[in-house]
Amino acid sequence: MKDIDVFGIGNPLIDLLSHVSSDFLRAQGLEKDRMYLVDYEGQKEIISRLEESGSEILHAPGGSCANSMIGLCQLGGTAAYSGKIGFDKFGKIYKEKLEAAAVESSLAEGDGPTGSSLILVPEDGSRTMNTHLGISQKFHVSDVSEALLRRSQFLYIEGYLWDTEEQKEAILLTIAKARQYGVKISLSLSDPFCVDRHAEEFNTLLKENVDMVFCNQEEAFGLTNTNISQEALYKLGDSVETVVMTLGSKGALIFHENEMTYVDSFSVEVIDTTGGGDAFAAGFLYGITHGKSASESGRIASALAALIINQLGPRVQGDWEPKLKELLG
Repeated sequence: MKDIDVFGIGNPLIDLLSHVSSDFLRAQGLEKDRMYLVDYEGQKEIISRLEESGSEILHAPGGSCANSMIGLCQLGGTAAYSGKIGFDKFGKIYKEKLEAAAVESSLAEGDGPTGSSLILVPEDGSRTMNTHLGISQKFHVSDVSEALLRRSQFLYIEGYLWDTEEQKEAILLTIAKARQYGVKISLSLSDPFCVDRHAEEFNTLLKENVDMVFCNQEEAFGLTNTNISQEALYKLGDSVETVVMTLGSKGALIFHENEMTYVDSFSVEVIDTTGGGDAFAAGFLYGITHGKSASESGRIASALAALIINQLGPRVQGDWEPKLKELLG
Protein backbone atom coordinates (compact mmCIF):
# COMPACT_ATOMS: atom_id res chain seq x y z
CA MET A 1 0.00 0.00 0.00
CA LYS A 2 1.43 3.38 -1.06
CA ASP A 3 0.57 5.39 2.06
CA ILE A 4 3.69 7.60 1.94
CA ASP A 5 3.61 10.31 -0.72
CA VAL A 6 7.37 10.89 -0.87
CA PHE A 7 10.44 9.21 0.63
CA GLY A 8 13.24 11.78 0.70
CA ILE A 9 16.97 11.20 1.04
CA GLY A 10 19.35 14.08 1.66
CA ASN A 11 22.01 15.61 3.86
CA PRO A 12 20.53 16.37 7.31
CA LEU A 13 22.09 19.71 8.19
CA ILE A 14 21.61 22.07 11.08
CA ASP A 15 21.07 25.50 9.52
CA LEU A 16 23.03 28.39 11.02
CA LEU A 17 21.30 31.46 9.56
CA SER A 18 22.73 34.97 9.71
CA HIS A 19 21.83 38.26 8.00
CA VAL A 20 24.88 40.08 6.67
CA SER A 21 25.81 42.89 4.30
CA SER A 22 26.91 42.37 0.71
CA ASP A 23 30.24 43.89 1.78
CA PHE A 24 30.68 41.07 4.31
CA LEU A 25 30.21 38.48 1.53
CA ARG A 26 32.73 40.21 -0.71
CA ALA A 27 35.24 40.38 2.14
CA GLN A 28 34.99 36.59 2.50
CA GLY A 29 35.35 36.06 -1.25
CA LEU A 30 31.85 34.56 -1.44
CA GLU A 31 29.32 34.86 -4.28
CA LYS A 32 25.59 35.22 -3.78
CA ASP A 33 23.26 32.25 -4.35
CA ARG A 34 26.04 29.67 -4.18
CA MET A 35 26.71 26.61 -2.03
CA TYR A 36 30.31 26.12 -0.91
CA LEU A 37 31.55 22.86 0.62
CA VAL A 38 33.86 23.79 3.50
CA ASP A 39 35.67 21.91 6.23
CA TYR A 40 34.89 22.42 9.90
CA GLU A 41 37.71 24.93 10.37
CA GLY A 42 36.64 26.97 7.34
CA GLN A 43 33.09 27.24 8.62
CA LYS A 44 34.33 28.08 12.12
CA GLU A 45 36.45 30.94 10.73
CA ILE A 46 33.44 32.59 9.06
CA ILE A 47 31.39 32.15 12.25
CA SER A 48 34.15 33.90 14.21
CA ARG A 49 34.01 36.86 11.81
CA LEU A 50 30.23 37.01 12.19
CA GLU A 51 30.56 37.07 15.97
CA GLU A 52 33.17 39.81 15.74
CA SER A 53 30.76 41.89 13.64
CA GLY A 54 27.94 41.36 16.15
CA SER A 55 25.74 39.42 13.72
CA GLU A 56 23.07 37.14 15.22
CA ILE A 57 23.14 33.44 14.25
CA LEU A 58 19.85 31.48 14.29
CA HIS A 59 19.71 27.65 14.52
CA ALA A 60 17.18 25.34 12.80
CA PRO A 61 17.13 21.80 11.35
CA GLY A 62 17.49 21.94 7.57
CA GLY A 63 18.96 20.54 4.41
CA SER A 64 17.26 20.96 1.03
CA CYS A 65 15.42 17.64 0.93
CA ALA A 66 14.32 17.85 4.57
CA ASN A 67 12.87 21.32 3.92
CA SER A 68 10.80 19.86 1.07
CA MET A 69 9.58 16.88 3.12
CA ILE A 70 8.53 19.17 5.99
CA GLY A 71 6.78 21.50 3.54
CA LEU A 72 4.89 18.59 1.99
CA CYS A 73 3.68 17.49 5.43
CA GLN A 74 2.64 21.04 6.32
CA LEU A 75 0.36 20.95 3.28
CA GLY A 76 -1.22 17.75 4.56
CA GLY A 77 0.86 15.18 2.69
CA THR A 78 2.86 12.26 4.07
CA ALA A 79 6.64 11.97 3.90
CA ALA A 80 9.55 9.96 5.23
CA TYR A 81 13.13 11.19 5.36
CA SER A 82 16.48 9.44 5.49
CA GLY A 83 20.04 10.68 5.99
CA LYS A 84 22.82 10.34 8.55
CA ILE A 85 23.27 12.31 11.76
CA GLY A 86 25.79 12.13 14.60
CA PHE A 87 25.41 11.00 18.21
CA ASP A 88 25.54 14.64 19.30
CA LYS A 89 23.34 17.50 20.49
CA PHE A 90 22.56 18.73 16.99
CA GLY A 91 21.65 15.21 15.85
CA LYS A 92 19.22 14.81 18.75
CA ILE A 93 17.63 18.20 18.07
CA TYR A 94 17.40 17.41 14.36
CA LYS A 95 15.51 14.15 14.86
CA GLU A 96 13.12 15.67 17.41
CA LYS A 97 12.31 18.64 15.16
CA LEU A 98 11.81 16.41 12.10
CA GLU A 99 9.36 14.14 13.90
CA ALA A 100 7.56 17.16 15.41
CA ALA A 101 6.94 18.30 11.81
CA ALA A 102 5.10 14.99 11.13
CA VAL A 103 7.85 13.58 8.89
CA GLU A 104 8.48 9.88 9.47
CA SER A 105 12.13 9.69 10.52
CA SER A 106 14.40 7.09 8.99
CA LEU A 107 17.59 8.80 10.11
CA ALA A 108 20.70 6.69 10.61
CA GLU A 109 23.28 7.62 13.25
CA GLY A 110 27.06 7.38 13.22
CA ASP A 111 30.22 8.45 15.02
CA GLY A 112 30.92 11.96 13.80
CA PRO A 113 29.45 15.47 13.89
CA THR A 114 26.00 16.19 12.50
CA GLY A 115 26.39 18.26 9.32
CA SER A 116 25.75 21.99 9.33
CA SER A 117 25.17 24.76 6.79
CA LEU A 118 26.06 28.38 7.52
CA ILE A 119 23.56 30.41 5.47
CA LEU A 120 24.44 34.08 4.89
CA VAL A 121 21.57 36.32 3.74
CA PRO A 122 22.39 39.88 2.51
CA GLU A 123 19.99 42.80 1.96
CA ASP A 124 18.47 41.47 -1.29
CA GLY A 125 17.29 38.20 0.30
CA SER A 126 19.67 35.97 -1.68
CA ARG A 127 21.54 33.24 0.21
CA THR A 128 25.06 31.89 0.25
CA MET A 129 25.62 28.53 1.93
CA ASN A 130 28.85 27.33 3.51
CA THR A 131 28.24 23.67 4.19
CA HIS A 132 30.15 21.20 6.33
CA LEU A 133 28.65 17.77 5.57
CA GLY A 134 29.91 16.02 8.70
CA ILE A 135 28.72 12.44 9.20
CA SER A 136 26.11 12.79 6.44
CA GLN A 137 28.90 11.92 3.98
CA LYS A 138 28.95 8.38 5.41
CA PHE A 139 25.38 7.57 4.36
CA HIS A 140 25.25 3.94 3.21
CA VAL A 141 22.66 1.88 1.35
CA SER A 142 22.17 -0.17 4.52
CA ASP A 143 20.85 3.04 6.15
CA VAL A 144 17.81 3.02 3.82
CA SER A 145 14.56 1.54 5.13
CA GLU A 146 13.26 -0.70 2.35
CA ALA A 147 9.95 -1.02 4.19
CA LEU A 148 9.35 2.75 3.96
CA LEU A 149 10.63 2.90 0.40
CA ARG A 150 8.19 0.18 -0.68
CA ARG A 151 5.28 2.20 0.79
CA SER A 152 6.16 5.38 -1.12
CA GLN A 153 4.81 6.85 -4.36
CA PHE A 154 7.98 8.86 -5.06
CA LEU A 155 11.64 8.78 -4.08
CA TYR A 156 13.05 12.33 -3.91
CA ILE A 157 16.83 12.83 -3.85
CA GLU A 158 19.22 15.79 -3.73
CA GLY A 159 21.84 16.39 -6.37
CA TYR A 160 24.13 17.34 -3.48
CA LEU A 161 24.45 13.62 -2.69
CA TRP A 162 26.71 13.23 -5.73
CA ASP A 163 29.49 15.13 -3.95
CA THR A 164 30.74 11.99 -2.17
CA GLU A 165 31.29 8.55 -3.70
CA GLU A 166 29.80 6.64 -0.75
CA GLN A 167 26.54 8.61 -0.89
CA LYS A 168 26.33 8.35 -4.66
CA GLU A 169 26.76 4.58 -4.56
CA ALA A 170 24.05 4.31 -1.88
CA ILE A 171 21.61 6.39 -3.93
CA LEU A 172 22.15 4.43 -7.14
CA LEU A 173 21.46 1.17 -5.30
CA THR A 174 18.38 2.74 -3.67
CA ILE A 175 17.10 3.85 -7.07
CA ALA A 176 17.41 0.26 -8.31
CA LYS A 177 15.37 -0.96 -5.33
CA ALA A 178 12.78 1.78 -5.86
CA ARG A 179 12.30 0.61 -9.44
CA GLN A 180 11.59 -2.91 -8.18
CA TYR A 181 8.86 -1.55 -5.89
CA GLY A 182 7.23 0.65 -8.53
CA VAL A 183 8.38 3.88 -6.89
CA LYS A 184 8.85 6.88 -9.19
CA ILE A 185 12.18 8.75 -9.02
CA SER A 186 12.47 12.52 -8.61
CA LEU A 187 15.74 14.46 -8.51
CA SER A 188 16.60 18.02 -7.53
CA LEU A 189 19.66 19.39 -9.33
CA SER A 190 20.26 21.41 -6.12
CA ASP A 191 22.77 24.08 -7.20
CA PRO A 192 24.48 25.47 -10.35
CA PHE A 193 27.90 24.53 -8.99
CA CYS A 194 26.58 21.03 -8.31
CA VAL A 195 25.55 20.80 -11.96
CA ASP A 196 28.99 22.04 -13.02
CA ARG A 197 30.64 19.28 -11.00
CA HIS A 198 28.39 16.43 -12.13
CA ALA A 199 26.81 17.42 -15.46
CA GLU A 200 27.78 14.26 -17.33
CA GLU A 201 26.60 11.95 -14.55
CA PHE A 202 23.36 13.90 -14.11
CA ASN A 203 22.54 13.67 -17.82
CA THR A 204 23.07 9.91 -17.74
CA LEU A 205 21.01 9.60 -14.57
CA LEU A 206 18.11 11.54 -16.09
CA LYS A 207 18.04 9.41 -19.22
CA GLU A 208 18.23 6.09 -17.41
CA ASN A 209 16.65 6.45 -13.98
CA VAL A 210 14.66 9.65 -13.32
CA ASP A 211 10.96 10.38 -13.87
CA MET A 212 10.84 13.97 -12.55
CA VAL A 213 13.54 16.64 -12.29
CA PHE A 214 13.45 19.92 -10.34
CA CYS A 215 15.80 22.74 -11.32
CA ASN A 216 16.11 26.48 -11.60
CA GLN A 217 16.87 28.23 -14.86
CA GLU A 218 20.63 28.49 -14.27
CA GLU A 219 20.92 24.80 -13.43
CA ALA A 220 18.92 23.86 -16.52
CA PHE A 221 21.11 26.04 -18.73
CA GLY A 222 24.26 24.47 -17.29
CA LEU A 223 23.03 20.93 -17.87
CA THR A 224 21.70 21.47 -21.41
CA ASN A 225 24.33 23.91 -22.75
CA THR A 226 21.77 26.50 -23.84
CA ASN A 227 20.56 29.85 -22.53
CA ILE A 228 17.04 29.59 -23.97
CA SER A 229 14.51 28.50 -21.35
CA GLN A 230 12.10 26.60 -23.60
CA GLU A 231 14.95 24.84 -25.39
CA ALA A 232 16.41 23.73 -22.05
CA LEU A 233 12.97 22.55 -20.94
CA TYR A 234 12.45 20.43 -24.04
CA LYS A 235 15.96 18.99 -23.90
CA LEU A 236 15.38 17.85 -20.32
CA GLY A 237 11.93 16.62 -21.34
CA ASP A 238 13.56 14.26 -23.84
CA SER A 239 15.01 12.39 -20.84
CA VAL A 240 12.29 12.54 -18.18
CA GLU A 241 8.50 12.51 -17.91
CA THR A 242 8.27 15.75 -15.89
CA VAL A 243 10.51 18.83 -15.74
CA VAL A 244 9.88 21.58 -13.18
CA MET A 245 12.01 24.66 -13.93
CA THR A 246 11.72 27.70 -11.68
CA LEU A 247 12.45 31.15 -13.13
CA GLY A 248 12.69 33.23 -9.95
CA SER A 249 10.33 36.20 -9.98
CA LYS A 250 9.21 35.26 -13.51
CA GLY A 251 7.44 32.10 -12.32
CA ALA A 252 8.09 28.57 -13.56
CA LEU A 253 7.90 26.34 -16.62
CA ILE A 254 6.64 22.76 -16.35
CA PHE A 255 6.94 20.05 -18.98
CA HIS A 256 4.67 17.12 -18.13
CA GLU A 257 3.42 14.32 -20.38
CA ASN A 258 4.65 16.19 -23.49
CA GLU A 259 2.88 19.43 -22.62
CA MET A 260 4.45 22.71 -21.48
CA THR A 261 2.75 24.81 -18.80
CA TYR A 262 3.70 28.27 -17.55
CA VAL A 263 3.07 29.06 -13.88
CA ASP A 264 3.09 32.70 -12.84
CA SER A 265 4.74 33.85 -9.63
CA PHE A 266 2.92 35.64 -6.82
CA SER A 267 3.98 39.20 -6.09
CA VAL A 268 5.32 39.39 -2.53
CA GLU A 269 8.07 41.29 -0.75
CA VAL A 270 11.27 39.21 -0.85
CA ILE A 271 12.73 38.97 2.64
CA ASP A 272 14.75 35.75 2.47
CA THR A 273 15.00 33.35 -0.51
CA THR A 274 16.35 30.50 1.66
CA GLY A 275 14.18 27.44 1.01
CA GLY A 276 12.16 28.96 -1.84
CA GLY A 277 13.11 26.22 -4.31
CA ASP A 278 12.59 23.54 -1.65
CA ALA A 279 9.09 24.89 -1.00
CA PHE A 280 8.30 24.84 -4.72
CA ALA A 281 9.32 21.17 -4.90
CA ALA A 282 7.19 20.42 -1.81
CA GLY A 283 4.11 22.07 -3.30
CA PHE A 284 4.48 20.37 -6.67
CA LEU A 285 5.07 16.93 -5.16
CA TYR A 286 2.05 17.41 -2.90
CA GLY A 287 -0.15 18.28 -5.87
CA ILE A 288 1.02 15.45 -8.11
CA THR A 289 0.66 12.82 -5.37
CA HIS A 290 -2.86 14.08 -4.57
CA GLY A 291 -4.33 13.85 -8.05
CA LYS A 292 -3.78 17.46 -9.14
CA SER A 293 -2.81 18.43 -12.68
CA ALA A 294 0.64 19.80 -13.48
CA SER A 295 -0.82 23.31 -13.69
CA GLU A 296 -2.65 22.99 -10.35
CA SER A 297 0.42 21.48 -8.70
CA GLY A 298 2.57 24.31 -10.04
CA ARG A 299 0.19 26.91 -8.65
CA ILE A 300 0.30 25.30 -5.19
CA ALA A 301 4.09 25.21 -5.46
CA SER A 302 4.29 28.88 -6.48
CA ALA A 303 2.03 29.97 -3.61
CA LEU A 304 4.00 28.03 -0.99
CA ALA A 305 7.30 29.40 -2.32
CA ALA A 306 5.86 32.94 -2.16
CA LEU A 307 5.03 32.49 1.52
CA ILE A 308 8.55 31.21 2.21
CA ILE A 309 10.44 34.08 0.57
CA ASN A 310 8.18 36.59 2.36
CA GLN A 311 9.54 35.53 5.77
CA LEU A 312 12.74 34.49 7.49
CA GLY A 313 13.75 30.84 7.35
CA PRO A 314 13.11 27.86 5.05
CA ARG A 315 9.57 26.83 6.10
CA VAL A 316 6.23 28.54 6.70
CA GLN A 317 5.54 29.78 10.21
CA GLY A 318 2.68 31.30 12.17
CA ASP A 319 -0.86 31.50 10.80
CA TRP A 320 0.11 30.73 7.20
CA GLU A 321 -2.82 28.62 5.96
CA PRO A 322 -5.26 31.54 5.43
CA LYS A 323 -2.53 33.35 3.49
CA LEU A 324 -2.03 30.30 1.26
CA LYS A 325 -5.77 30.01 0.60
CA GLU A 326 -5.92 33.72 -0.21
CA LEU A 327 -3.11 33.39 -2.77
CA LEU A 328 -4.77 30.37 -4.36
CA GLY A 329 -8.13 32.14 -4.49
